[in-house]
Amino acid sequence: MMIAVDGFELGREAKGVGRVVRNLMEKLPDLLPGDRFLVFTKERIGTFTHPRTEERLLSWRGGYLRWQNGPLRKALKTANPDLLVASNYVLPLYCPWKSILIEHDISVISHPEWYPRRFALTRRYLVRRSLERAGLVVVPSTFTGDEIQAFFGTKSDKIKPLGWGIEDTFRRAPKEEVTKWRNRHGWAGKKVIGFLGSVFKRRHIPELIRAVGLLREDIPEAVLHLVGQDFGVLRAAGASVSKLPEWVLWQMSLPEKELPLFYSSVDAFAYLSEYEGFGFPPLEALACGTPSVLLNGSSLSEVFSGLAFMVDAPEPEAIAAALKTAVSDETKRSGLLSEYDRRKERFSWRRTARELAALIRSM
Repeated sequence: MMIAVDGFELGREAKGVGRVVRNLMEKLPDLLPGDRFLVFTKERIGTFTHPRTEERLLSWRGGYLRWQNGPLRKALKTANPDLLVASNYVLPLYCPWKSILIEHDISVISHPEWYPRRFALTRRYLVRRSLERAGLVVVPSTFTGDEIQAFFGTKSDKIKPLGWGIEDTFRRAPKEEVTKWRNRHGWAGKKVIGFLGSVFKRRHIPELIRAVGLLREDIPEAVLHLVGQDFGVLRAAGASVSKLPEWVLWQMSLPEKELPLFYSSVDAFAYLSEYEGFGFPPLEALACGTPSVLLNGSSLSEVFSGLAFMVDAPEPEAIAAALKTAVSDETKRSGLLSEYDRRKERFSWRRTARELAALIRSM
């Protein structure tokens, strides 16, 4: 069987959707030895070396939908695959091929207020159309599958929650490297709270800053290390790098290779997001030996049940209390990390790829 894969989001440092595609495509060919794979990309990747995997570059300067319904559609017509793995939320408008649709989340449908109105309306139409036409719909969590059923009435037997994995690069950094990192950032002797991700309103960073301020009343050495681009949230709150408290370090980004060191060097990770389809950053932190404080809801309460400190509302007092436990209660910290060790096979990309390969064989 010839399997075509939408690889638009692949890149040299793939994130989000691209990361899912990259990890699956590194393992699927070995699990499906009788099949060939065509991965269509917008830029040359050059990382797929399996003899039955071919990368095809489709140059295009426009956005994703133009690429998908222009160069990709034409290439698919020529290749005429037996199966299309549509990795990026929607199918091409013209799609006569058998297909598996990966729906990472439907925040644009469940929370249209977070997006420009025209984008939200267009995406709702395309997602509905895609869900109706796809052979199977793969989702990263039961939460996302339940939302799809609630908003679109998609039959439950068509929706397959797989769960995503964690790369082997995310593991505890050596103690000497952690010490150097903390010294370099001025965190020697401090209790460091970390956050990494885009700063959206739904992730409650202003509340986190206030919570760490409260935490400092009990633990004066507590500091906050924020990593992520601000999408107007901190600006709206009147914050900037120069106006943040001196105990807050804010960086726009970190090199990919430094992420395990960042997670290993903080004492607790805070990710107070009210909506996630899965939640990679808390899992990365956990794999590096750092427990998280999470908002109890969306997929986070499902994926991290028994694996994180939870707060029921993004209130600074509640967050501060959870952070205090996370950085000072060694028994509870050790219990969460031990539970992750017991369950970590569940967060294996090989396990995810194996379950996807079984779905492909069943079609």
